[in-house]
Amino acid sequence: MKKYLLLLALAILAPMGAQAADCFVSEYAYITRSADSKDVQVARAAVTTQQVTYTTSTQSAAFNTATKYIRVICTAKAHFVISTNPTATAATPYLPTDLPEYFGVEAGQKIAFYDGAS
Repeated sequence: MKKYLLLLALAILAPMGAQAADCFVSEYAYITRSADSKDVQVARAAVTTQQVTYTTSTQSAAFNTATKYIRVICTAKAHFVISTNPTATAATPYLPTDLPEYFGVEAGQKIAFYDGAS
């Protein structure tokens, strides 16, 4: 019993390695317009969606040719950057956990995510 408790205590106290997290990227060709023709931050049907699993900087696939806006939500904190060949670092902008954000993008660009610690 003592060995079991000791092993259990060591397992609980052992440092955990970085856990991979996911960001979900929904791509949109249009966003909603108000009655006075102003853009409103409300998405229409997605052109496509992607799931990007990351610890170190990881890129999404290139955005669809119809994509003009993306919605991003992550299961853990993430640093991100958007470009044609992005590499996210701890110095790039930060997204908090479970908070959706919208960005204007160009077809062919990608988004990269980094956990800031790996």
